[in-house]
Amino acid sequence: MAISSGEGPSRNNTSEDAVAAEEEESEDVIEVVEVEESFLGGKAASEGDAGGGGGRDGSIPVTLTDPDILNCCICCQPLIIPVFQCENGHIACSTCCVQLANKCYSCTAPTDNIRCRAIEKVLESLKISCRYASHGCIEKITHINKSIHEKDCIYTPCWYFIGGCHFTAPSKKLSQHINNEHHGSFINFYYDSFLYLTLGLNQKAVVLKEVTDSNIFIIKNDLEYLGNAIKVFHIGPKPSVETYRYELYARSQGCCLKLESFVNHTLGNNIPATTKFLLVPVDFLGPSPEVNIEIRVYKVHESSRRE
Repeated sequence: MAISSGEGPSRNNTSEDAVAAEEEESEDVIEVVEVEESFLGGKAASEGDAGGGGGRDGSIPVTLTDPDILNCCICCQPLIIPVFQCENGHIACSTCCVQLANKCYSCTAPTDNIRCRAIEKVLESLKISCRYASHGCIEKITHINKSIHEKDCIYTPCWYFIGGCHFTAPSKKLSQHINNEHHGSFINFYYDSFLYLTLGLNQKAVVLKEVTDSNIFIIKNDLEYLGNAIKVFHIGPKPSVETYRYELYARSQGCCLKLESFVNHTLGNNIPATTKFLLVPVDFLGPSPEVNIEIRVYKVHESSRRE
């Protein structure tokens, strides 16, 4: 059964604009963080006991109007411990200190022996909402681990770009949207089982939905100068523990082509530049306008990855 999924000519631009808007919005947001009362001393603790807003877990809410204040002034990356300062109070992360030969970027005073303990205690005490809180994430993470968490957050918004649709939502809701709004435009499959498909040479993509966990995979068919480049990728954030591999076969006229590789991940706004593909040469199919393909997707532990 062949499934045809057309693509709007402007989908990449639209999705990239959405990504840029998401990032710009996150930069302007006022973050509400939690601070351990012990960091603010006994006064804050006593105010909390008197009904000043202290949390039951020993934390109080604080509004951070400028999230960038906790970034290194040089590299603009989140400050991580250890944090150094010069004798005039200018701070920098340890990486930038080394790159600047332990001289202050502002006044050239030495920075190699002075730790900024106050900022380090702030970094240890702050817990910040995930940038994807509006999409359902309720995690409170330290500033140091914020970028690590957000890289793997399951609530990262994904874009469904097949058939001119530009729906944006976390991967679980994306699967629900596809099931409700694009019923009949995808093929169900199971991990570790071969799926047999007939792919037209001009067919842009085939959408696959795994039955047990509803993950969405795309078989993308690009017409190249030498033939058809068949790519496989997963729409959603990259799993931190398990990842996916696939076996892909193309058969025609008694001949067989095979590709075995790891599945690349995308949020839907672009196709990973390093995506492996199976090239089906122009003369491989002969007069046939279709290619028979077999695919098997299976889970492996991330630690087994060698590519």
